[in-house]
Amino acid sequence: CFATPTIHFASWDGRRCETMSADRMPEKLALLDATASDNLDVAAKHFRNASFETVMEGLQCAIKSKSSKCMRYLLEHGIKALKADSSSKKSDESLRSFIETVTSAVCTATPEEGENTTTEESEKKEDAKKVDPIANVEGALQDIRDGRFVVVQDAASRENEGDLIIASEKVTPEKMAFMVNYTSGIICVGIEEERCGELELPQMVAKNTESHGTAFTVSIDFKHGTTTGISAEDRAKTILAMVSKKTQPSDFARPGHIFPLRARKGGVLTRPGHTETSVDLPKLAGLYPSGVMSEIVNRDGTMARTPELRRFAATFGLRMVTIEEIIEYRKAKNV
Repeated sequence: CFATPTIHFASWDGRRCETMSADRMPEKLALLDATASDNLDVAAKHFRNASFETVMEGLQCAIKSKSSKCMRYLLEHGIKALKADSSSKKSDESLRSFIETVTSAVCTATPEEGENTTTEESEKKEDAKKVDPIANVEGALQDIRDGRFVVVQDAASRENEGDLIIASEKVTPEKMAFMVNYTSGIICVGIEEERCGELELPQMVAKNTESHGTAFTVSIDFKHGTTTGISAEDRAKTILAMVSKKTQPSDFARPGHIFPLRARKGGVLTRPGHTETSVDLPKLAGLYPSGVMSEIVNRDGTMARTPELRRFAATFGLRMVTIEEIIEYRKAKNV
């Protein structure tokens, strides 16, 4: 049931999985989502006709997430695929990839709380593996350009939170559904001050007393081809309308379910926040200067901090970057 494997082994370093193409991202996110939650019924349906490469990505996710049912299923299917193609040269490549996948995932799995390795020791090990910040931001810009999510963490002295960010023009209902499932569900869209004026989006309140001065405008829903505005499809339509040149202020209902945020001029060099980051990343990537963001949360509803953010990024093959790295990049490149 497997296609003849063409292996481009995924390089998992807690930043991003190199094999995830933009056009297949929603499909793979659904597969990895089912695997991470050990939902075998859903995972088996999707993986049944998947390529060997995708099965290997799923297996690595299952090992990292300690999803026993999916792990067993994917191990069995990986072995069956190898047996079915045992005569070709590609089979040798597949076997090496299979062994490398299992070995790498087992040896780099993040220990659970209470095991021998402490959180502090784990963070020191992760810090030792950090790539060059300039190269990491360049990789993040390519991901944004390709329509992928990136995980962006701000300073521990600030919010100490990580946001899932994607370029507004690259949003789809499938990507929005993934975002809602793993974040607070409060979907914000960073836009420049000029765009706020064009869409006639005033600030939500006359006197902003939010702790970091986050510039919320009135919330909105796109009126055309939507229902209540809350579904993933409706929210995606609202966001795409926000960055369309054809959209007029009258095309939005107010209030709504999407929360535009006005970014400060100068971006992260002026204000080191997620709002400015969501505009800077697409802008630096050559896209419309607007990004969608929401805070990543744990399954119990608590905010994800550094260890959980690293696990999340590794599980779904996403690149993780800090706002400090983006600031360093902009200063180094004078952009």
